[in-house]
Amino acid sequence: MEACTADLDKLEVFTRVSGYLVNETPLRVGVGRETPLGSPVDMAALRIKFADGRSYPYIPGSSLKGVLRSLAESIMRAQGVHVPDPWPKKRGEGQEEELGIEETVEGEKKLDAISCIFGSLNIASHVRIYDAYPVGEPVLFVKTGVGINRDFLGAQPGALFTEEQVAPGTRWSFRMDILNIEVFPQPKNDLGKLLRNLVDLLANGFVQVGARRTIGYGVVRLVEGKYEVYRLEGGVLKKTQEGGIP
Repeated sequence: MEACTADLDKLEVFTRVSGYLVNETPLRVGVGRETPLGSPVDMAALRIKFADGRSYPYIPGSSLKGVLRSLAESIMRAQGVHVPDPWPKKRGEGQEEELGIEETVEGEKKLDAISCIFGSLNIASHVRIYDAYPVGEPVLFVKTGVGINRDFLGAQPGALFTEEQVAPGTRWSFRMDILNIEVFPQPKNDLGKLLRNLVDLLANGFVQVGARRTIGYGVVRLVEGKYEVYRLEGGVLKKTQEGGIP
């Protein structure tokens, strides 16, 4: 797969992917180790408060972007492609390794595909994924669980807990913007092909987000997906193509 050069100093093509996510299994994006004060459960869902006072669970764009990046890395490794660490490591006194930079061509640094698409310390992301908010009133339920003692293969005394889950079938807004990578209607290079593959996997229910993924929670599917492609014409960004995502 070809690498890319930094090109975010100009806007050549802008693609917006939108639609709805539907969680096909229970979903919980947690708030971390500290439960909010007054919460009736041990593990609460992350919430956002709207201007009208409503407080609903939501899926952060960073969580969606993170699982898509992880999935892209897995695909690359399965193809035998080296995926560099996005974080620099010390090589010696006062030196930091510039990871994610593959080669220099005509004086320009070229970056690996994952860093180019999702960003690293060397380049900003070509993809923006926004927070996903529930459409309508989400249905929540509380699940009681118990810790397992791995030595005795039974319930661990005193390890009972409750966690808040969003019920299957909830619809969430979805929006992703792609800058300067041709994806729709047909990818123009390997970067576009990888992004199109990720969108197709999302549309076919192969993506999980949130907690408890090892027991099948957090499966989301993109439905009613569509794309809009904008190009710069005479200094004005104009829609040139649009279509559905099956």
